[in-house]
Amino acid sequence: MGHPVTPPPAGGDAGVTLIELMIVIAILASLATGVSLLVSRGAGASETDLAAFRQSYADNTALAVLERRRRGLALEPGGSRQMLIRASDWQDPGRLRAWKGPVSWLVEGPRPAPGAPDIQFLPDGRSSAFVISFGTRQCRSDGWTGLRCDAG
Repeated sequence: MGHPVTPPPAGGDAGVTLIELMIVIAILASLATGVSLLVSRGAGASETDLAAFRQSYADNTALAVLERRRRGLALEPGGSRQMLIRASDWQDPGRLRAWKGPVSWLVEGPRPAPGAPDIQFLPDGRSSAFVISFGTRQCRSDGWTGLRCDAG
């Protein structure tokens, strides 16, 4: 019907040893570590700032809806700072997330009141309208449709 299966000769090369397998895994692990370090270093300051801002925008939007109260993001030349509203006053928890590269922004619509953050996140998912630039990359929100960033 078919060909009979014959076992490999005794004492011959029947496969790989555990030592050989461990050596291959060690080499692959060191190559993967090297590649991941190169990739993380390759991201420029603008890309790092853009990624941090996108994450902060998403976090503040979600928390405003979840907590059912306004949250804010104060933009400063040195970085951004999350703000919380208690009673009717904006409070600054005191942690500045520093920019790593040049950042510029324009808040559209009415200017925020003194002491209020530049970008406000509302419990219904809306935010202030703004345009923010990280080097050659730009993100914007009209306040209704969320954050949109160009492909740059």
